[in-house]
Amino acid sequence: MQRSKWLKVMTTVISGPGQPSIGKQLAELLDANHVSVKDKFFPDGERDMILSSENLDKKTIIVQSITRPQDSNFFSLLQLAYTAEEFGAKDITLVAPYLAYGAKDRRILEGEVVSVFHVFKLIRATPAKRLYMIDLHNLEVLKGREDFFYNISAMSAFGKYYLEKNLNNPLVLAPDFGAKERVSIIGKVTGAETDHFEKRRDPVNGETKLFPHKINVKDRDVIIADEVIRTGGTIAKSVIALKEMNVGRVFVASTHMMAINGGEKRILEAGAEEIISTDSLPSAYSKIQCAPIIHNELKI
Repeated sequence: MQRSKWLKVMTTVISGPGQPSIGKQLAELLDANHVSVKDKFFPDGERDMILSSENLDKKTIIVQSITRPQDSNFFSLLQLAYTAEEFGAKDITLVAPYLAYGAKDRRILEGEVVSVFHVFKLIRATPAKRLYMIDLHNLEVLKGREDFFYNISAMSAFGKYYLEKNLNNPLVLAPDFGAKERVSIIGKVTGAETDHFEKRRDPVNGETKLFPHKINVKDRDVIIADEVIRTGGTIAKSVIALKEMNVGRVFVASTHMMAINGGEKRILEAGAEEIISTDSLPSAYSKIQCAPIIHNELKI
């Protein structure tokens, strides 16, 4: 893939209030001008933002991970795009390492709101010319939209991390078939075999049941990888299923780590050796930095 050309032109990087350290790190990697954003919430819940400078380069990158509070951070992304145009930016790139509402990509129940396409429409209506995100839930939704929306995979970075772990006959598993192609990147980097669990989810109560393949995992080190961990229930069930198959060690990698309601504790108590994630959603498990991954993929 074509390496970044941003170094050849004067560029400004704006760090939005959603995980601002990523924007600062990206500015350093690009040797770009860095603009921070000071923000506060009024008593009624509205957010006020002030940019540290109004002097923006024509090429401006806005980095804003849609962390919690998602609604406010998403609206802040839109506002920063319009404000950047007001301050002279002409070629605006948006970077949302984690894009909230991206997982709701199909209607299962009657009357259900499919949010990802509404998010795309709102973003595309801004003055920005492109949006980069890391490991969107379903890449199929990008078909026909590749001129504006770009997905970046963190799986190669995970693969490099596990190359240093001296794993025993490693196997990389996706928690479901849909993630198998995604995690195969880890397999390519590490030279490991890849496969997946079968998962069935009740559309009403959301309960899942796992049906593991008959894979020989005895005494092997297994990596379970996915793009997001929320409550950790599915991953915990995967770890338990592997333990019942006399697995060696189980490692868990997730691009976006939410750890809702003690999800990480649930996974570790199930028997996982280690959990790692990127810093798209900062946590104690953020071992992989997003800024270098984004830097390697940016192109004009």
